[in-house]
Amino acid sequence: LAAGGFSANPEKVAYYRPEFKGMTTSNQPGATGDGPDIGAAAGGDLKDMKEIQIHPTVAAGSRILITEAVRGNGAIVVNQEGKRFMNELTTRDKASAAILAQTGKSAFLVFDEGVRQSLKQIDGYFHLELIKEGETPEALASAIKAPPQALKATIETYNQAVDKKDDAEFKRTDMPRPLRTPKYYAIAIKPGVHYTMGGLKINNDTQVMAKDGKPIAGFYAAGEVTGGVHG
Repeated sequence: LAAGGFSANPEKVAYYRPEFKGMTTSNQPGATGDGPDIGAAAGGDLKDMKEIQIHPTVAAGSRILITEAVRGNGAIVVNQEGKRFMNELTTRDKASAAILAQTGKSAFLVFDEGVRQSLKQIDGYFHLELIKEGETPEALASAIKAPPQALKATIETYNQAVDKKDDAEFKRTDMPRPLRTPKYYAIAIKPGVHYTMGGLKINNDTQVMAKDGKPIAGFYAAGEVTGGVHG
């Protein structure tokens, strides 16, 4: 059995993690979790079903995952008030929690032409019409309906931190480039269900284990349909 997980089954996600109810997902529509159900019906033991990973940067209103390389190459994350509120390179769970604590439970990835040129993948987000732009930080702020002076000040403060190699406010250590090259860009993001770490319990030979701790003859499982081996 290699039928994947249940990230695209909002009812099942909400059953195990009520706090994730209504959250978007980065997964394809077939990730509905039939595999673990079939395996359990055949006598398999389930493990870690509540362990569901959230990715902080799914494009708002879509299933499109925005790669972490956008942040890694220099983008910052700002809230609807135009202000940074976290270390952009923190772990996925902490980044997601920080975004969910903001107005609208959402945020914006903000970057400039320098970051765009550094990462070919960003071109795809333009093709998918996910990006707002402006010639200046203030113009970008108007495009995303954030306070222009606040966003301008946020970018200026971040650029100073890059120059000093010291992000005193949020302790980001890897700041590869300042944001000074027009145009300026933003992608609206919301955390989304990324993958499910629970599923059928297996042994080192990938045999599915029954509740009595013994392998079920002839029954094997691999991938996201399994539990206990993902992070």
